[in-house]
Amino acid sequence: MHPKRRFALLFLPLLGAALACGRRGDVEAAPGPAAGSEQVVAEVDGRRITLAELDDRVATRLAPLEQQVYDVRQEGLKDLIGDVLLEKEAKARGLSVEALLAAEVDAKVEGPTPQQVAQVFEANRGRLAGVGQDQAYAQIESAIRGQSQAGRRRAFREELIRKASVQTTLTPPRVKVAVPAGAPTLGPAGAKITVVAFIDYQCPYCHRSQEAIERLMREFQGKVRLVHEDFPLDFHTRAFSASQAARCAGDQGKFWDYHRSLLTTQGSFDDADLKGRAATLGLDKAAFATCLASGRHDNEIRAGLERGQKLGVNSTPTFFVNGRRLVGARPYEDFAEIVLNEGV
Repeated sequence: MHPKRRFALLFLPLLGAALACGRRGDVEAAPGPAAGSEQVVAEVDGRRITLAELDDRVATRLAPLEQQVYDVRQEGLKDLIGDVLLEKEAKARGLSVEALLAAEVDAKVEGPTPQQVAQVFEANRGRLAGVGQDQAYAQIESAIRGQSQAGRRRAFREELIRKASVQTTLTPPRVKVAVPAGAPTLGPAGAKITVVAFIDYQCPYCHRSQEAIERLMREFQGKVRLVHEDFPLDFHTRAFSASQAARCAGDQGKFWDYHRSLLTTQGSFDDADLKGRAATLGLDKAAFATCLASGRHDNEIRAGLERGQKLGVNSTPTFFVNGRRLVGARPYEDFAEIVLNEGV
């Protein structure tokens, strides 16, 4: 592979891609009534199969695809709206679009410091075999500057949108997500916004998403209810145990404290680590250990897995914000945009 191409692949995750953990196999579970058509798509010895019946059968696989189609259209729509407003602003200022972007984007973006470039290089030295240091530094600087320019261009586009009269009618896909009785919740039951989070405690992208969720709960305090669902992935060997531990902490009124510990403090998640976290939070050690060994909450955890599979969840973290799906370690702004669009 050409060194420049290899470099680009190395640093895409570093520069902020929204990522998620794992893939579970698709589960052919009935997710409830489908909104399909009565169009007949097959007939077998006189027995008709409708599109509604077909969509019901494959709904767990269709739901993520529908979300992906919407996301692509939404981003494309934002770009088109931005282009229209850029042309309008450039005309109002007597400039070309290129000159406007040079003044509002390029001129307002500072390049990375030598220390920032060196830090990125050192963090990835082991994966840069075959790439000279001078070449790597130049590519890192270019990548960071490009990301900054893209961020500034998005911000400028948002500034123009806020000043303009923009109405969109693109409808996002939305699914009905039930809140199970006894589920750990944070925030008022009557909140206008409900965020259901499917979490694997061993998934690093669940850890990364915690900051955005905490900020969301602060910024919209009293307006958002957070609901936890366990979704331990098969290949994370201690994820199920971590879910058990959080539920056991919940028996002593400390679910959310323990939950935050698992997502913000590194550890092995072995039994000693899980019990140590309980001790740090002041839990009754004997009661916690008894609960952990009993498997008392196993059925609740497995039920969360089943609910997620029926909704088409196959990676973590997956969030449903009033039924709208967000997958991966998404920035706070993605959550806030949906919340604001819901009329909060």
